[in-house]
Amino acid sequence: MTTGRGAYQAKKPTGPLASLGQRIRAVRITWGWTQGTLAKALGSVQSLVSEWEQDVGRPSGAALTALAKLFHTTASALSTGKGFKISDPPEAKPVGAQMSKRSIQELKSLLPVLNEGEILQVDTGSKDSELVALRDALAALRTAKKEGRPVWLVIGSAAGKKK
Repeated sequence: MTTGRGAYQAKKPTGPLASLGQRIRAVRITWGWTQGTLAKALGSVQSLVSEWEQDVGRPSGAALTALAKLFHTTASALSTGKGFKISDPPEAKPVGAQMSKRSIQELKSLLPVLNEGEILQVDTGSKDSELVALRDALAALRTAKKEGRPVWLVIGSAAGKKK
């Protein structure tokens, strides 16, 4: 299913997820979480998550229900694997409300003014930003996606020019 040791060396799971433990581990790794992070989200302890993932123990009814809710699936799908899909992590879900025209204008005033076709790349981890060529922006997006981290691109348009 996976290779490597430890949460940071493990690759995203591939292949069939035959057991409950494999499904729990697959979600956790796909989300980039440690066993401790998952345990904290459930109000549990890391050692229990480890037992579940190794199929040494099974979550209690309440824990299984909490896992299913956190994973945006049903307890049945999580237990049996039938209809099981890995969802996006909770923080990846959009939050907030529809923005007003005034809020959009305020946001636009904070963004840098770029010439048409210019691309400003913002690395949200290092907080660095730089103008980049399209090929470099695409390469940065591919790398960020593989590493599971966000990168922002601001692209200049003719409408964005100040005269």
